[in-house]
Amino acid sequence: MNNDQIFKNRARVLDEHLAGRASTAGADALLAEIVLQEREQEPARRRLMPSPRRALLGLAAVAVLTGGFVVVPSLFKESGQVYASQAVTIDRDGDWYVFYITDGDPDPAELEKAFRKVGLDDITVKLIPVSPQQRAPVVGFDKTDPDARMSSTLSDCGERVEGCLTAFRVTADIKGSAQFHLGRPAKPGERYAYPADASWPGEALAGVKLQGRSVAEAVQVVRERDLRVAYELDWPLRDGGDGVRYEQGVPASRIDPSWKVATAETYNDGVIVLHIEPGAGATPPPGF
Repeated sequence: MNNDQIFKNRARVLDEHLAGRASTAGADALLAEIVLQEREQEPARRRLMPSPRRALLGLAAVAVLTGGFVVVPSLFKESGQVYASQAVTIDRDGDWYVFYITDGDPDPAELEKAFRKVGLDDITVKLIPVSPQQRAPVVGFDKTDPDARMSSTLSDCGERVEGCLTAFRVTADIKGSAQFHLGRPAKPGERYAYPADASWPGEALAGVKLQGRSVAEAVQVVRERDLRVAYELDWPLRDGGDGVRYEQGVPASRIDPSWKVATAETYNDGVIVLHIEPGAGATPPPGF
């Protein structure tokens, strides 16, 4: 049974009951009272909103419920919400649109439909396979507009929308085409598009910590499990700030066996990528 049929069975007032009827004074008074109560009871802009999965059936008499519904603006004026469906809730926050994803494996077509509802007609969505153990959201953004900006926003994700898994924002006046890349759980044997910690449960080195070990020790552990090794060097930032610069595809001939392993990653393809901290006196190549 689909959602529309469930709503139809549970609602006390159906669309066909209202067909051809003018709005009554009683209905207008009910709506005005709901709006007044919302304004009086809402203490702050960022209040907890229920997940769209728990649709407000009490509004069936004044709003048509569909798979993706536009929320009555007067009920959510202070929250900034402009659209909600089972997969995504969208806020307007000044010059930004904020997206709260509530489906771990959403249908790209449904998300694109939601984006069009708020005027983002040239944005497409691509789901990329990531480790099923991946807890932090994976969001990528390709764009043609040099002034467009996107950032993750998770501090109030679960507070703003119940069941929120991923939250991000993009400038509302984006021009030209753009594509969001959202992580989805990879299928068994599927190569990840984004690396995962090789020591996570279910991964190639589950429970094995290589961090802090010498390269020689780490390589022995990896090869004992019939896995291959690839190397990346994590160079400190030139200005001394936090973070590193990754040099990828480094040949083994440039790796000192005594250097230490920073992290070990996997793409689920039989290769363990060892991130190595260059030892004292090591110099980065040009450009690093």
